[in-house]
Amino acid sequence: MWLQGWLLLLPILLGLANTSNAATAGNHSISYEAKTKRILDRATQRISSIYDMKRRIFLQLTLKGKSPLGGQAPSKLEVEMETYRLLYEVAANLSVVPVEQLSDPLMRRRVQRLSKLQLQGLRPTDYEQAKDLLRTMHNFVNGPLVCPGEDCSARKPLAMYPQIMNMNMRTKNYKDLLENWVNWRRAINDKITAKNTFIDYVRLLRIAAAYNGHVTPSRTWYLYYDTENFQAELEAVVWEIMPLYREIHGYLRHEVQRAYPKADMKNDGAISAPIMDQILSQDWYSHQFFQTPHPSKEHQLPSVVRRLEEVLVTPVKINKKATEFFESLGLNHMSDGFYDRYARRMNDDEGGPDCKPQVYYFPPDVALRYCPKLDYKKMMQVHGVMCELQYNLYKRNLPFGLDSEPCPGFGSALAETAVLASGTPRHLHRLHILLNESLTEEQSLNRLFRMGVHTLLAVPQYFINDKFLVDVMDGRIVVKDYNCAYWNLQDKYAGVQAPLWRNAKDFDPDFKFYRGLNPETSNTKKFLAEILGFQFYRSFCLASGQYKPGDPKFPLHNCDFYESKAAGKMIKDMMELGSTKHWRDIMEIATGERKLSGRGVLEYFAPLFTWLKERNKQLDIEPGWDAEDFCPKE
Repeated sequence: MWLQGWLLLLPILLGLANTSNAATAGNHSISYEAKTKRILDRATQRISSIYDMKRRIFLQLTLKGKSPLGGQAPSKLEVEMETYRLLYEVAANLSVVPVEQLSDPLMRRRVQRLSKLQLQGLRPTDYEQAKDLLRTMHNFVNGPLVCPGEDCSARKPLAMYPQIMNMNMRTKNYKDLLENWVNWRRAINDKITAKNTFIDYVRLLRIAAAYNGHVTPSRTWYLYYDTENFQAELEAVVWEIMPLYREIHGYLRHEVQRAYPKADMKNDGAISAPIMDQILSQDWYSHQFFQTPHPSKEHQLPSVVRRLEEVLVTPVKINKKATEFFESLGLNHMSDGFYDRYARRMNDDEGGPDCKPQVYYFPPDVALRYCPKLDYKKMMQVHGVMCELQYNLYKRNLPFGLDSEPCPGFGSALAETAVLASGTPRHLHRLHILLNESLTEEQSLNRLFRMGVHTLLAVPQYFINDKFLVDVMDGRIVVKDYNCAYWNLQDKYAGVQAPLWRNAKDFDPDFKFYRGLNPETSNTKKFLAEILGFQFYRSFCLASGQYKPGDPKFPLHNCDFYESKAAGKMIKDMMELGSTKHWRDIMEIATGERKLSGRGVLEYFAPLFTWLKERNKQLDIEPGWDAEDFCPKE
């Protein structure tokens, strides 16, 4: 009888136990959320102080001398170190929070974003060393290290950028290109400096990955892409656009043989690295060595310099025209108050010939410093910068940790769409800079060819530099194979080869490789900005009706989505989300896709692709390459 009674009571007792366990779990969840909220609230207070430091820097730069807020404004280094201390401490506190027990989805997302870091996850001494190594590698590119003719007594040493690069852009002598290529590598790798610096830096990247619990170090390099085997997705895009790349590579190889017979280029060979560097530097240079599809004078692109100066007159007017572009889409209006308080012209001696506008983010405000000189390239750049300003205005209302782009390069991809649209003949006609809203077929092909050199040749280089770094980090490339592995990647993905015999002691990555070692300016970020930028551009153009596949009057390469509220809604919806969702969820709003794709690139350059195939067939050019092995393994 007692057993029967016990069996009757058992479900009730189990129910009480489950209720008790659920209550306990619920109490734990509430406790975790309360503690997490306190951590995040303190972090929000501290980031507000850092934003105030940035505000003071901006005001000092624009008003000279002391900050109008009183006292001397902090330095950029002070801001950087204060930001590092904040992020390091917040990550340490949040790394022990059981994310799955947080019921608030936004809080979960904030913890996920802030609990793991890249270089800023290193301990203070390691972080300082990483920054020192990055400064050293920055000096490889910008420091005066190369003696002209190996004689520093007669002339001052030169920097790779911009001095040697400008020399390479202008020369028509292959010997000069080869000497500059060899001398710069000899200068930075004297006593194996470049290679050892890189080895030390990779060691620190691996330590940062270990702190994140990543057995595979590249998971930390790709941290904010939050994707298993992200490199495979990048590689798939490279192979997707490879047929187009092979055609332009074959045509340019033919042009190299004509211009540089002493380079001893084979009909089916790879292009020598110094020459490929020159091609990339000459994308918009008016005296390039290679011919455009229609080289005769009447088919050259119309000069816009004089009309640009007549119509837009000043940099301020360019800024307002760029602002007007986004206002036409239904995005934020930039008031006169913004230009009075937060838009400042740089001094004439700032920025140099390659001056780029600077955006400042100190919520609730944003600010802009713009270049003092006016030209066509800067007009397009300003459209991209105004896109960044708009992005900041939309995400400033989000909580700390989520007021950022969802992955590196996402904001730049959005900016790329504005750059593409603003440079079209249709938009230039709208600005009264061009007489017609379209170019002749010959001019259009010449323009696409120039843009192809700029974009199509750069994308594989971004990938190669990224893959080389990641393969080294993950141990797939060991130290003794560094150099030959690098050239194998250049051969496989770009059809580029060393200009002379190299060996394992050499270390030959180009200067753009060193620039991309900083996570903030990584080659991964640049790759995504280009590819996703064309994906977004295609989507905005379809939504605006300015791109109609198959209709020659509305090709993708002449699409200006100005005044399209449909495109504007897509942009606004994505910007407002900041990093509250995975970047794939956000990109899907515009593209309807969740993966990177080369489709936008292929459709944009479709007329050029058709012309290249026909022209290469006429010239009996076989696309592709068979590189010589200038770096045999020992």
